[in-house]
Amino acid sequence: MRCSSGKVQYDSQQLAEDALIDQHIYKGFAEHQGPQNVYECRDCGYWHMTSKNAERLPRLQEMIDSGEMRKKQQASQWERRF
Repeated sequence: MRCSSGKVQYDSQQLAEDALIDQHIYKGFAEHQGPQNVYECRDCGYWHMTSKNAERLPRLQEMIDSGEMRKKQQASQWERRF
């Protein structure tokens, strides 16, 4: 069943969070760009990403603050070049 929102559906919060982190790494989003958190949809019961949430996913924030996100983004860029 597809969600009326048209968003990608994730079976669990963990899968949605992992996908959010992966998108930030692969797409190289700046700190305040792209999806910022995940939520459980009232319509379909699955999990979706959102860029509208005022609170950033704590795991994402930790990776940004520590510099880990930037390192992973750079590594991803290099991997795609080969």
